[in-house]
Amino acid sequence: MDKNEPVAPDQQLMLADMQKQLARYEDAIAGMAKQQAEPDDDFIDLRELWNMLLRRRWTIIITMAVIVVVTAIATAMMTPIYRATTVVQIERDTGKVLEFQDVTAEESASSRDFYQTQYELLQSRTLARRVIDQLGLEEAPAEQAEPGAIRQLVSATKDFIFGEEEEGEALPPNLESAFLANLTVQPVSNSRLVRLHYDSPDREQAALIVNTIARAYVDMNLERRFEASTYAKSFLEDRIKQVRADLEDSEQALVAYTQSRGIINQEDKQDILMEKLKEMNRAQVQVESQRIEAESQYQEMLTADSDGLAQALDSEVIQGLKARRTELQSEYQESLKIYKPDYPLMQQLQQQIDQVDADVKGEIANIRNGIKIRYQAKLREEMKLAESIAATRDEILRLNESTTDFQTLKREVDTNRELYDGLLQRMKEVGVAAGVANNNISVVDKAEVPRGKHKPKPLMNLMLALVLGGFAGAALAFLFEMLDDSVKSAEGLEKLLGKPVLGIIPKLMGKNVPEGERIALQSYLEPTSAMAEAHRSMRTALMFATHEGAPKVMHFTSASAGEGKTTTAVNTAITFAQTGSNVLLIDGDLRNPSLHKVFAKPNDNGLTNYLTGDIEPARVTQPTGVDNLFLMTSGPIPPNPAELLHGSRMLNLTTLAAKRFDYVVIDGPPLLGLADALLLADVAKGTLLVVAAGEARNGGVEAGLKRLRHSRANLLGGVLTKYDLNKASYGYGGDYGYAYSYSYGVDNDERKSA
Repeated sequence: MDKNEPVAPDQQLMLADMQKQLARYEDAIAGMAKQQAEPDDDFIDLRELWNMLLRRRWTIIITMAVIVVVTAIATAMMTPIYRATTVVQIERDTGKVLEFQDVTAEESASSRDFYQTQYELLQSRTLARRVIDQLGLEEAPAEQAEPGAIRQLVSATKDFIFGEEEEGEALPPNLESAFLANLTVQPVSNSRLVRLHYDSPDREQAALIVNTIARAYVDMNLERRFEASTYAKSFLEDRIKQVRADLEDSEQALVAYTQSRGIINQEDKQDILMEKLKEMNRAQVQVESQRIEAESQYQEMLTADSDGLAQALDSEVIQGLKARRTELQSEYQESLKIYKPDYPLMQQLQQQIDQVDADVKGEIANIRNGIKIRYQAKLREEMKLAESIAATRDEILRLNESTTDFQTLKREVDTNRELYDGLLQRMKEVGVAAGVANNNISVVDKAEVPRGKHKPKPLMNLMLALVLGGFAGAALAFLFEMLDDSVKSAEGLEKLLGKPVLGIIPKLMGKNVPEGERIALQSYLEPTSAMAEAHRSMRTALMFATHEGAPKVMHFTSASAGEGKTTTAVNTAITFAQTGSNVLLIDGDLRNPSLHKVFAKPNDNGLTNYLTGDIEPARVTQPTGVDNLFLMTSGPIPPNPAELLHGSRMLNLTTLAAKRFDYVVIDGPPLLGLADALLLADVAKGTLLVVAAGEARNGGVEAGLKRLRHSRANLLGGVLTKYDLNKASYGYGGDYGYAYSYSYGVDNDERKSA
């Protein structure tokens, strides 16, 4: 379609929609690049770990095989070891034959160190020496000898590390340690049983030794108890002699003191005085309470008037007199209505009233006198009791003072007598308990001669070797992976570039792999091959790389030589030409050109001739034999390639070629050590960095990327070449799968012959 032809409205809408989709695609790619540029350190990619294990699977397999073979050989060379087992029961306390307390220390029911102590005694050097002496084992019992070659190797290693010992300074063999090395003490959980195992190359000797250990342990426990009782009895006898002498001395001192002071028995008199003092104290408390009550009544009498006195108000006599006076007063008032006060009857009533008042006053006076007399009596009684209590207390103090020394001597006699009686009783108990041979340790099952060997166990050893070999192989794989800094996957390349990987080119393997420069024409010669499909997929990715689609001028370069940039550039140009687009392929490597060899074209005139101004671009452009694909070779190799590319004619060439052709593909030189690639990247619309999987190093890629960033290059992304699909964790046809069933109407043989 002509560029000047007007665009229909529906086509404009379609173009706008495509631009929006391209913008979203570019934003998605930018977001992915940003996310990859700032990875989460805490995130563990299990798929990447699996990929690494698959890549290093031969390391793991070989390591496992070596360890399994070595283990199998070592197991076959080992001496068969037999294990004899006896069961011993250990009780915390002995049977209660006698209710006497034992001489040895008793463990509490909650103590946890009792059984641990017994286990250590079973593995003690004393018990080992006892068994060795009983059985007459002059050398280490049933020493588990190593094979001759292994023993020599161990001996040589020891001599090299620790030095060779002189014959005069050789120490005797440690028989106890060698003996205990073959003994195993295995407590049975939640029980009082203990299994004793002994390992030996001789099955009969193993049973004999472990049974002897059990018997020796029982005998040693009995001897320890008997020795403790004997020592306790001897100690008690010596102590009793000393205490008996102290008791006799204290009794004699008490007798001499009583005779000198004439003391018979003062304990009864002191008890009587103490009881009397207690009774008087109780009486004093009671009298004091009564005195306080009487004093309170007396104080009330002094302050209250006659009518308000409490005792007067409670007196029945006074109440009767007051009632009689009320009656007489009433009668007098009634008679007063009839008679005059001078009338004899009225005078008689008045005299009776006066007599009643006098009787009331007299009764109140008697009550007051009674209160006063009672208060004075209680006061005197309290004083008498206080004097008696003081006298009794003085008498008791005098009695105590006179008997202090007596009590001291008597207390010493009582203490010595109690101590003597206790020691004597304890000595008799120890003497009786020492004759009781009851033991808290017994043999439950004696060891029998083992029938089968205990070790080595070939199957278990091989299983352990297999597991350990897997771990060791994985560890070596991780180590090799850490040491290997080559680019292995698209994910790793994306992390380095911070840009998407636009294409993954598989590595050609097999018998029909083309040789030399013909591999660059794989997309044309084998359109259904995996490489051709990979380049078509990259062509599709380039179509969505920018808002305008694939860049008009594309530049292919790599960090170093031999990474497949020429092959990638040629195949990319072919795939674009197969869409009907006119494509110009320029050989920009002026130091080591190769495109003329790929297409079998002469290289007499080319890019060098145009840059030097000797020829026009049309005259150095030639067809390639591929439809719509034209080639501009490098031309003669110049002495100064960088100066030629740095001029304005290269920019004019790319500008003119972008107008005449739909796409311009430049095969550039490597980045490292040369400035040519940076100059070509400056004039191109987009640059693709070609990286060979498993060959390119991270440092080289980073160095080349750093050079591109310092220039004005527009890096579109990366291309991963020589990718070995057999080492990938997913098959060819998965995430990077391609179709192979396309047909282009031309037979492959015809393409090869063309």
